Parts: sequence; structure tokens; C-alpha cells
Amino acid sequence: MPVPASLLIDDASPVNLMVWHAPREKHVRDVPNALARNLAALCERHGVRGKFSVLPMPAALGRIDEGLNGVSAARLRGFLDIVRERIAPRFDITCELLTHLLAYDQRIKCFVHLYEDEWIARASAAEITDYLVVALRILDKVGLRSNGVTSPWGTGGSNPKAYAQGIAQAFWRVHRRKTSWYLRDVTDDRPAWPWVAWKDSQRGLKTVSVPANVTDVFWPVQYGRSIRAARARARAAVDELLSRDGRNGRIRRLFDEGLPLTILTHWQCLFANNRMAGLWGLELLLERMSQHLGSRLRWMRCSELARLTRPRPTSTL
Repeated sequence: MPVPASLLIDDASPVNLMVWHAPREKHVRDVPNALARNLAALCERHGVRGKFSVLPMPAALGRIDEGLNGVSAARLRGFLDIVRERIAPRFDITCELLTHLLAYDQRIKCFVHLYEDEWIARASAAEITDYLVVALRILDKVGLRSNGVTSPWGTGGSNPKAYAQGIAQAFWRVHRRKTSWYLRDVTDDRPAWPWVAWKDSQRGLKTVSVPANVTDVFWPVQYGRSIRAARARARAAVDELLSRDGRNGRIRRLFDEGLPLTILTHWQCLFANNRMAGLWGLELLLERMSQHLGSRLRWMRCSELARLTRPRPTSTL
């Protein structure tokens, strides 16, 4: 039986979120649309599917359906066109809350001095529903219909029931969708199949947690001082996941156990401050997976994986 695989890409936007998340470091702000085009071509070539998050209000710069401060209308339109035409046919599109930065107060139409994960930790299910409804409607307006939510940082970890319930209610309100899913958990020591995080049997609503069983090993490539150094880090990261001969590494162990290869990475890592070292590393990884695992893999969207729920495990790999 083929082993499921899914590529999970966080934080996609015309801008590099690291500029705001790590202001003491030097990061390139603008992400060229060539990254989205090249990623789409790579995934098409290898038959890759998964999920791709798009920020509705990236870094509190504005709304992608109305315009972003410091991003030309042409570049924003180009980014969204590529996502709609080349990425959405293979990937589920998700919001990543609204900003992946400051929370947005809908009552006063203003950002507040509180990060979104902290706001979610204090919010009720009804408040979370209202918040996510805004995100889903912004995506709808730019032609990107979402069926899941990506959770920045540890969002929902201290308020899990309200968070999962809010997600389910938001999708029911906007899309009349009874089953939704979210990415929140990175299961380094407890790899897992998706599990039901919340359900309302009377209304038939449920939220499924789709975990990342493979953490983002490409994070360090952002800090290579040259393309050569960044690629060296990317190659080392790939070796950690799947050795050159295909016999060792995290992905090999998961594959041998028949567990989903849910592989997490981030837009800023693929970009790697315009060195594209993460994208280079991803290409190397996909080539190795195709060579050594090939037809024994089945690339899937997260919404497809969400149908394959099992009890959350307690064992370790």
C-alpha cells in the first residue's frame, strides 16, 4: 500500500516575514514571484501535493484583496495569479490566521499590540470564529477557496478546544463545510496520522488535526553568508531527512513504519534571502524521494489526509 506524503508550506506572501519576526537580523524584504513560479514547476515535475498557506493580511501591511503597503499592485497580482493557476490545483490553500503578527480588532478596524497566538490563547470559540471568517472571506475575494487553517507558532496550544471549535464554525459559516482541518502540531518524537481534534455530533461538524511528522530542517539556510554556504547547509539538511542511498534518515524511518510523510517547510526558508537555497534543497530532497521511494509514495492534499484519521498515538519512533 502506498505511503501518504504531503508537502506543507507555511507563510507564503510577497514579503519575507523574517523582516518583522527577527528585526535585529538582516533579511531581504521582498520575495520575487520567481520563487512561486519555480516552486510550482518543481512540484508539477515531481507530482507533489500538500498545503500552501497564504497570509490574508501579511505582517499587518494591509489586505491582499485591497493592496499591501510597499508592494506594487502588479507584484501582488502576479503572486496571486501564480497561486491560483499553478499552486492551488495541487495544494490546499489555507489562511495562517490573518497577519502572522499583530492581532486585528474588527470592531475598531485596527491592529492591536498583541500577537495573534496570544490573542487566540485568550479568545472564546465565538471570537475565534469571527476572526477566521474575515480570513476566509479575504481569500475568497482573491479566488482562493480555503478548506483548512495553518497555525503560526504555537497557536491554540493553550486553548485547544476553543481553537478547534472556532475553526469548524468558521468553515461552516463561510463555506457550509462540515469537516475542516488545521496544521498545528509538529510531531518530532510522536509521528502520527491525522486525528479528530473537535467534533459536534449533533451538527455533524468536526476539525481534524493534520500533524507535520517532518520538521523544517531548512530553517538554517536563511543564514548562509553565501549561496555556496547556504546550499551546503541545505544539503546537510537533506541528508538528515534521506541519505544519498535512500537507506537512512527521518523520512526513511517514517516510510518504513508506513506513517505519513508530512514534510514542513517555510516560504522564508525556500527564499533564503534571495539565495533560494531552501528551494534548491527541496529539489534535491524530491529527487531522492522519487529515486528511492518512487511509486510507493502517494502525494496527497491535507484535506485528503484528513479523511484518514486514527487515534492520537502515544508511542515514539
